[in-house]
Amino acid sequence: MLGQTVLGFRLSIAQILACLAAGALIEFVVTFFKDKAIMWPASGLLTGNSTAFILRVPGTLHGEWWSTHGIWIFIGVVALGMATKYLIRWRGRHIFNPSNVALVIAFVVLGPKYTEPLDLWWIPMGPWMIVTYAILIVGGLLIAWELRLLGLELGFMVAFAVFVALALAPVPDHCMVASWHVTPMCGRELWQILVTSPEILIFALFMIPDPRTVPDAPLARVVFGVGVALLAVLLLGPTTLEFWTKTAILASLVIACALRFALVSFLAPFLADGVRLRRDFFHFGWRLPVGFAVAMLLVGSIPVAADLSTHGPEAAAGLADGSTPTVTLTVGTGPAVAGWVSDSAIFALPPAGNSAPSSASARVWILPSIPSVSIASNVMAFDPSMTPQAAARMAHDMVLDLVIESEARRAHDLKLAESGATADGLKEFVEVINDDIAAGKIITKTYSFDQVSLKLYLPKFSSQAARLIGVSLHGTATLTTRDASGNVVSQTTSAYAKSWGLLDNHPTGRGGNPIINDYTDLATAP
Repeated sequence: MLGQTVLGFRLSIAQILACLAAGALIEFVVTFFKDKAIMWPASGLLTGNSTAFILRVPGTLHGEWWSTHGIWIFIGVVALGMATKYLIRWRGRHIFNPSNVALVIAFVVLGPKYTEPLDLWWIPMGPWMIVTYAILIVGGLLIAWELRLLGLELGFMVAFAVFVALALAPVPDHCMVASWHVTPMCGRELWQILVTSPEILIFALFMIPDPRTVPDAPLARVVFGVGVALLAVLLLGPTTLEFWTKTAILASLVIACALRFALVSFLAPFLADGVRLRRDFFHFGWRLPVGFAVAMLLVGSIPVAADLSTHGPEAAAGLADGSTPTVTLTVGTGPAVAGWVSDSAIFALPPAGNSAPSSASARVWILPSIPSVSIASNVMAFDPSMTPQAAARMAHDMVLDLVIESEARRAHDLKLAESGATADGLKEFVEVINDDIAAGKIITKTYSFDQVSLKLYLPKFSSQAARLIGVSLHGTATLTTRDASGNVVSQTTSAYAKSWGLLDNHPTGRGGNPIINDYTDLATAP
């Protein structure tokens, strides 16, 4: 109820009801034909509810209460979860938490184009978030007390907090980007987000402690919880997007459930008569050093895995043809503070041996008139630091980049084009220059703008990556074609309406910001 009203869940009532109905119907039918009994489908309802709580389908907006968008995905995930309950069993018990394993399979197979997990953070801290925390914590602990699962839950939460801290300590620049945060979250901030996330509480208090998929002995349950935490942090190492971060955490329970019976067998000597340890250490003494050595090996690999994804965590928008950009992996540390200060000071000094004033640039760029920049309300909500002055700076950089690209096209200068655009944003401008060279044409492109605005866009596949702030330009573009002698061959004027992204959308970055990508075909964020 809170999710549908004040927490902003991107989930409809119709999607919730479909999950509940699918889970209940499957359990009712299976029980009726298998056991010849009519019973209340409590387990099916629980699986349906858990699925609806965590699963999201990109394109569903908060407030669309009766939307059936992606309804087949919700029903399919519930059906898959129920199938694992009845078909994948060992010693009379199902192995996996039904909703957990089905969600992980859906996220891995369908990916962020068709699915996404519930956000790690929902709304800013306030009265309603405090109420939500109270419901989660008090309700979860009461249920755990009744089911004797309190040790398991506390073991996971404490171990998860410790292991994440140990993992981030050697690589404080390991970051995660999310749709609800304007900048990548790194180091201590990332630790705080992960440990205090309400979604992690849901996982710890309501998904891990499934009595049918955890060990029976109290000690084994605590070790099971610690094991889930260790696996979660190990899987978090190579992730930088919220989508895969949450998928990794959910997947840790799938792996732990698969190893559950092996864990119980491993701990059997400790669990003699249920609670007392055997006195004969010969039967289990080797397990202690082996288990400790394996755990230390895994913990030691966390920083190595994390360092692979430390650099460049910003999400790419995707290309117009549906493919994703090529990202060059860079592993290593950035320059030291002293080196950065020294290099900055050197570049700020005038050229050696020249005490006379020198020109900052050999070119003088004449920009067309730039109208006042309007800022969409969701841009302000996403990035409260986006002031009119910052927006004007972004618009100035964008128009300057387009003027640079126009001159590069006229001069057939591919090197000059690199100063106005980069990465995938450069390809479009390079292609037209190469076409002009092949055709022996000289084309000048001039602009006139009547509207400039900042808009918020969804990434190419609407994943849980950070939203993209783009500069949208509206006006006219005039193409003047000349022959090799400089004579005007033709001149055409057409409407111009495109949106571009800058390499650094925050205007406090270094120098002018080049074009990084074309956002024209991306969907605007709600």
